[in-house]
Amino acid sequence: MGPQIVVALSWSWRRVRVDPLTGELDAGDRGGNAAEHAALEHGLRLAEELDGRVLAVTVGPPAAEEGLRAALAAGAHEAIRVARDDQLKPGHLVHNGADTAKAIATAVAEPDLVLCGDRSDDGGTGTTPAFLAARLGAAQALGVVKLESEGESLLAHRRLDGGSREVLRLPTPAVVSVEAAGVRLRRASLPAVLAAQKATIRTIAAEPQRPRRVVSARPLRPRARELTAPAGTTAHDRMLELTGALQDRTPPTVIGPLPAAEAADELLGYLKRHGYLTGETP
Repeated sequence: MGPQIVVALSWSWRRVRVDPLTGELDAGDRGGNAAEHAALEHGLRLAEELDGRVLAVTVGPPAAEEGLRAALAAGAHEAIRVARDDQLKPGHLVHNGADTAKAIATAVAEPDLVLCGDRSDDGGTGTTPAFLAARLGAAQALGVVKLESEGESLLAHRRLDGGSREVLRLPTPAVVSVEAAGVRLRRASLPAVLAAQKATIRTIAAEPQRPRRVVSARPLRPRARELTAPAGTTAHDRMLELTGALQDRTPPTVIGPLPAAEAADELLGYLKRHGYLTGETP
């Protein structure tokens, strides 16, 4: 029996689609995004290679089943919807990642691999994979652009700054968030689409959420640093004290260009004069 691969799909409640011909806006319910479709494609490829099973999971109202049926049409073996009919509000987005991860963790049983998109369309915080990894006690890899198997191991390629890549050898279980880079979800056949419309989607009731009180919806700003008030008696004296205009300062010294050995001696001499070096260098 191959690995159990779970693909977490989101249900977006504030995604807007623009008709390319008429320019009309459609703010209806939408399921999934490019990153989640890439995660599903990675899961399907690994399942084919390792003889595994793909389980598509989403959290939301009955309208969220549209995305699950699309996953079944693409090749997922099973789909589960964790029922949550409450409409999220902007003040709840801070806690949405933790609530979603809790709901998904209750729906899956000891998965070998969980694939998520790097961020959803509604909150866009990207915190769900981290909360999910914590609940499952799993390893986590972020920003993955490629997944491949090597024997019994799974290799995850991460995007780094400057065009570099990092390859991680993941243990199991693992939670991987995938970027929408270089991978597109396969096109489902017509028989598969028709069969998915009649497929049974298992529904699990989510635990009721505790009410939360929103303290503030403004951006977090750090407190101002407390400074000692100037002791000058006049405005001019206080300005001089605040700016330090009359304090003794060491003027900048421009030396060079020098050979490497002489430049190192100048730097060490400066550090010694200002007390950064207490002993002689070897």
